Amino acid sequence: MALATRALLSIGASIAIIVVGASTFFALGGKPPGIRDCPGGLTGADIGGPFSLTSHEGEAMTDRDLAGSPSLLYFGYATCPDVCPTDIADVAAASEIVSEKTGMSVNPVFVTIDPKRDTVEALSEFIPYFSDSMIGLTGPQENVDAVAKKYRVYYAERPDADFPDGYSMDHSSYIYLLGKDAEFITYFKHDDPPDYIAEGVACHIGA
Repeated sequence: MALATRALLSIGASIAIIVVGASTFFALGGKPPGIRDCPGGLTGADIGGPFSLTSHEGEAMTDRDLAGSPSLLYFGYATCPDVCPTDIADVAAASEIVSEKTGMSVNPVFVTIDPKRDTVEALSEFIPYFSDSMIGLTGPQENVDAVAKKYRVYYAERPDADFPDGYSMDHSSYIYLLGKDAEFITYFKHDDPPDYIAEGVACHIGA
């Protein structure tokens, strides 16, 4: 079965499960973590910062374009056959749960770590499978490298003859919560369920 077909089937299965039922590297940036009373991981870490990328609709975007609403960011790649589709579906579902329960909109955001394959054209086909409100971000390799470094994201190419262009991507899998000021608040693990993530968003934002 083609990788694209497997990925889309995985997307559909993940979203269906979420609707019905509604990691390898992470370093802190120097500031001591805060006390966590809400669902999520450590707070108070020096993570995140300004970025300049391009949306899946071909529009220039910076971190400031996310301000005004909280955001859930996930770093991955579109040809990932299993973990990424599930995690992206979780981000989309958690965002919808927050909106339904609190009336507060949340920006679900996917940032590629594989801009060579995840072009604007590729993401314009990939992103709508998850949510009409999801934002896909790509850009020049140096821009992607810069934002990934700010979020302490680990990623590396791994030779794999079964993937397009002969490589897959190893990468960490965390979901980052940004506040309405587009500043990092906390993170969630890739296996945290959408309702838990949504609870954490509402708790941290005070909704």
